[in-house]
Amino acid sequence: MATPAPGVAEATGFWQGGFSGPGLPALGGAVVIAAQLPEDGAGVLVSYAGGVFTRQFWTTGPLVPQVIEILRPDEIRAVRDQVAAQLHGPGSGLDDIPLREFVEAVRLHFEQESSERFAEAVFGSITQSSPRGLQGQVTWPGDVIGTVLGNADGVSAQSHLANVAAGNPAWLRSADLQSLVIALHRALADSQLDPLWQQMLTFAEQALL
Repeated sequence: MATPAPGVAEATGFWQGGFSGPGLPALGGAVVIAAQLPEDGAGVLVSYAGGVFTRQFWTTGPLVPQVIEILRPDEIRAVRDQVAAQLHGPGSGLDDIPLREFVEAVRLHFEQESSERFAEAVFGSITQSSPRGLQGQVTWPGDVIGTVLGNADGVSAQSHLANVAAGNPAWLRSADLQSLVIALHRALADSQLDPLWQQMLTFAEQALL
């Protein structure tokens, strides 16, 4: 297996994957992988949901607080390398679909080229959701609706079919941020948008730096 980044515990055996979440109508699931650690009875669980990779540890001994950590990019890549090495090795007997989905989630999360997420977006009303933040409404062809939220800390969004309940906003990955920037530049030049969308564009551009 690949050498873990500093601070990343390396699994002693196989990673096992699965999918977790409440399902429809919330569509709030996660890709989850877990493995044993060198300490007897200890393990690590890594999940991807809402645009964030998190990690938590467990033990079969005395109860310990379930601290959930947000992984740094180098830590995410280290786990990805461990899982990829397992997938390229002999068959483990475990279902490899969730493991492959985890590796793919990492690839897409760090994708540098613009996605197409906002290519067909139509930007509607936008309001000041807090002293420092904005909330704008977006629609797409095919009866898709959503919300974009921005402030100096970054930009998050959620989109869903109109007949499905909205999920929680998730921080936009780089590829989706680039798509939003391109779409807003075009929309601001071609149509009479509320000037607050210009500030949303600034938030998105700052998040890419």
